[in-house]
Amino acid sequence: MSDAPTRAKGHKPRYFDDPAIDQLHAALLALAAELSVASDRIDTLERLLERGGALKRSDIDSFEPDEAAARERAARREALVARLLRPFREYREHLIERAGK
Repeated sequence: MSDAPTRAKGHKPRYFDDPAIDQLHAALLALAAELSVASDRIDTLERLLERGGALKRSDIDSFEPDEAAARERAARREALVARLLRPFREYREHLIERAGK
């Protein structure tokens, strides 16, 4: 068993005035990470099914995407992150704009 701490030491960074928004932001990012992993596994299943034959869990776990698949997955992740973070970015830009007036 590892002696590594389960939580980071120190204060969590604050990005918004309201701590509840920071918590929501953290939860959203955790959910996005889980969704990305699930999407990659679905993509793996689809690619293996297209090849034909029966599948085993080990086939999915050991699958290595080729360069084209890796690029497609990276583009999908980037688009997902951009969509998920758009409201936070727009809120921040609004605050900056408002502070400059």
